[in-house]
Amino acid sequence: MKRRLRLVLGLLVSLVFLYFAMRGISWRELWELFRKANYLYLIPAFFLLILINWTRAYRWRLLMYPNDHLPLLRVFHIVNIGYSFNNVFPAKAGEVVRAYLVGRMIPGGIGQALSALLIERLLDVLSVVVLLIILIPFVSLPDAVAKGGLVFGTAAVLGTIVLLILSRFGDKGVEWVWRFVGRIPLVGHPKVKTALRNLLEGFGVLRVGRLLPGILIGSVLVWLGYATFNYLLMAVFNMTELSFLAAALVLCATGLSMVVPSTAGAMGVFEWAAVQALAVYGVGESQAFGYAFGLHAFTNVTLILFGLVGLLAEGLSYESLRKEAMQNETSSPVGASES
Repeated sequence: MKRRLRLVLGLLVSLVFLYFAMRGISWRELWELFRKANYLYLIPAFFLLILINWTRAYRWRLLMYPNDHLPLLRVFHIVNIGYSFNNVFPAKAGEVVRAYLVGRMIPGGIGQALSALLIERLLDVLSVVVLLIILIPFVSLPDAVAKGGLVFGTAAVLGTIVLLILSRFGDKGVEWVWRFVGRIPLVGHPKVKTALRNLLEGFGVLRVGRLLPGILIGSVLVWLGYATFNYLLMAVFNMTELSFLAAALVLCATGLSMVVPSTAGAMGVFEWAAVQALAVYGVGESQAFGYAFGLHAFTNVTLILFGLVGLLAEGLSYESLRKEAMQNETSSPVGASES
């Protein structure tokens, strides 16, 4: 029942955001945008997405320390399978699938795989926040957005430092935090405590000196790659009069929009966020929506194709894997994977 309610709520959220993203568009202008597009730029964009996911696989493998010697090709396929599930099924089902598949390969099991996923997600959020802070002096953002970005960025960095400190104390750190957090209604749930324990366990990898450069450089390359990918899609729609900063701002907006609960693939929310980012540069709603829709559709379709290749390479099927992973979801603390 909860899953069905979450699905309905996500669909409503997506439809509302899609309405706001599309309400001012001209269908004739939208048609012309796609008719005159230069689709040759999709070729380098396709291969760039492969490189991004390869880098993601490398970084995720590092985060699974001390089990960071898994075959990189297998981790790459599992990353692709996870993203394809995220784009087909709601509630971040791909995170459950990724944790399940890697959990079968490492001594730490699903718990360690989830810890690595939590740290990966946190690094992604921090990367987007840092990128937004870098962009603020160069982009004419509304004052409220600029100030909000600075406040959120400062809080994220300070929060990360606190978590790093707590991770040094292990379970003692968890129990100390729980003395305060455990008293808060709803928040003080056992699953939240388990998620916190997984998070602090995962943070230990960030204190391993030989791994930190690869993790940090990997994070930079992933998000620089996404910004370049966004700019290549601007070239597809003949929008190269915009600077690379515009592509980076779209990346920040769409990246942060992913925290909003919606349907699989964040349909509607993604488009609305991209339209708002391009409005800063005076791009009309029809052109902005066409670009956002093209960017989102190409990304999702490509990731689903990558996932199908990964399933074939791993000798798996969508249906069998979905059943196994979802059964595992009911018996393990996967709620943490949605953080």
